[in-house]
Amino acid sequence: MSDTSGAHSVKSIDALRRGLDVMLAIQRSSAVTLQELHRQTGMSKATLLRILKTLQQAGWVERNELEKRYVPTSATGQSGAAAAWRTRLTALAASPRATLQRLVPWPIDLGVRDGTAMLILDTDRPRNGLAVNYRALGFRPPMLLSSLGRCYLAFCPEDERREIVAALARSPNDFDRGARRPDSIRRMVAHARDQGYAARDPTSTSLDSPDRFGAVSVPVRLGEQVVGCLSCAWLPAVKSEREIVSAHLGDLQQAAQSIERRLRQDGLGLPPASA
Repeated sequence: MSDTSGAHSVKSIDALRRGLDVMLAIQRSSAVTLQELHRQTGMSKATLLRILKTLQQAGWVERNELEKRYVPTSATGQSGAAAAWRTRLTALAASPRATLQRLVPWPIDLGVRDGTAMLILDTDRPRNGLAVNYRALGFRPPMLLSSLGRCYLAFCPEDERREIVAALARSPNDFDRGARRPDSIRRMVAHARDQGYAARDPTSTSLDSPDRFGAVSVPVRLGEQVVGCLSCAWLPAVKSEREIVSAHLGDLQQAAQSIERRLRQDGLGLPPASA
């Protein structure tokens, strides 16, 4: 009997399919609550909790206790060296970030490249009356929509940018379609380099969307290599991009430079390939 004919007689595994459906829903949302998964998948909460526990034990998903959301872990197959590098980067950036947060009354994030997306390294954002809806940002922001991703693309070496854009152009996701317009990418890169920062794609949400917010990011570099990006997000109804840039771009850039000095003093070096 051939492999093909044998395959027709094999039954699929329903439990595995449900688990994959849940994993896909989490990846699409970046950060999702149990109630949102229940609504998206139609599965009972009891079934979802069993699946989520399995995904957590397997290292595919983690639960952010602060915001009560399930998020994908970083890239599958990440090495111990990559995880250790990110942990060390977070630690070295902690003091400059704390100083920055005292100067800026808006949420600050540190992100690194994770394949064809960005990964926010920690989510312990300050709580205040100006909280931004991070559902749109998630914990793995898209490369072409987020200020973190656009900043990384704008300031990383040309060969790395070509590699990322080529991978994004093959993606079936709607939010990666911009990679198929090379002229648009070139304009975005040139504009960001001219300004010294990258802004979130303003077309990614409608004007009346509750997920709408502004964000700008600056690079953290070692030599020519971008090792991360610092972002500031705010509510456009309260401040304009021009006002944020005028008030806080210098603060962001100084914090990035402080992190860079600490990385050099520590001798951390560039991230492992899988980071």
